[in-house]
Amino acid sequence: MKQRIGILGGSFDPVHYGHLILAEQIKTEAKLDKIVFVPAYVSPFKIWNKPADSAHRLRMLELAIGGHEGFEISTIELEKEESSYTYDTLCALREQYGEEAELHFIIGTDAFMHIEEWNCSQQLLTEFSFLIGLRRGYDEDKLRAILDELATRYPLKALYIQIPELEIAANDLRDRMAAGKSVRFLLPDTVIEYIQDHGLYQNTARRLREFVRDRVGAERFAHTERVVQKAIELAHRFGADVEKAEIAAWFHDAYREAGNLEHGPMAAQKLEELMGITDEEILNAVRYHTTGRAGMSLLEKVVYLADAIECGREYPGVDEFRELSCRDIDECLSSVMDHTKEYVQVQGGALHPNTLDALEELKQHQNEGEHA
Repeated sequence: MKQRIGILGGSFDPVHYGHLILAEQIKTEAKLDKIVFVPAYVSPFKIWNKPADSAHRLRMLELAIGGHEGFEISTIELEKEESSYTYDTLCALREQYGEEAELHFIIGTDAFMHIEEWNCSQQLLTEFSFLIGLRRGYDEDKLRAILDELATRYPLKALYIQIPELEIAANDLRDRMAAGKSVRFLLPDTVIEYIQDHGLYQNTARRLREFVRDRVGAERFAHTERVVQKAIELAHRFGADVEKAEIAAWFHDAYREAGNLEHGPMAAQKLEELMGITDEEILNAVRYHTTGRAGMSLLEKVVYLADAIECGREYPGVDEFRELSCRDIDECLSSVMDHTKEYVQVQGGALHPNTLDALEELKQHQNEGEHA
């Protein structure tokens, strides 16, 4: 007798009780010998709240099904490190398990309704059998009609199975965790512990806040909190990306001990290396927050000014700069840099070339505006 194997694919980001209950229900109802979980490769293209990498998703899946007889994992799609078509995966698994195995692809009702839009759909419907999870309240007659129609054109092998009413969405779970909310009783405890131990699914700004809080002193952290508040305010006012402004502001002084001119570039480097932030706009806002430069982006201006005029700063002219920041970001930036230039000269120093370039450019634009 052939071994009956159910194939359950998904990102499992993270694996949750909805996946496990679905697998157990279908295994029992369809009298399968085992379920093979096939985690999909997911491209880590997002900057924040990005998907967990393959190694983490695989380990969480191992923890979730560990000790459960009849549950296995195939890493066939993860090993390809690129998106896979279901037909190609099933063919590879058929070759792997041999003629002694009978593969049954587990699929949701909504997905099956569009099966003919899939790559190699004719081969899928001809060569493999389907186990369709039918949720309570779904139009069973509609599904049966589609199955009957497909059966007139393909040697269709499909069975639909009523599955428990357990609405758990991985996306909602990620949002809950990013917001610091509990996911207890929605995920296995071993998976929750793993997520916490590895800092997965945290909101990027929240993660940066905790990192900075743990490595700087209380006074520096209080300053950073005020810069974040001001950066968000300025970003809203002038149309900069608020989320990027918050991220850059949290990290701008994370390595302040490196020195006045060195801590910005070092923080940008660490933000990329340690936190995985690769967005050049964010990195530059951190890198140049002390000196500025010619050609500053709006985000760079926001972070520079937030650092200079946050509510804890006290120096001659700061109140005027705060008023200017309510009207014209470039005029405010120019005024702040003029003040910095005067201060440095009084101290017997020289203004950084980047600041001189930025100031010259701002003055030029102001003159052009006056004569336009």
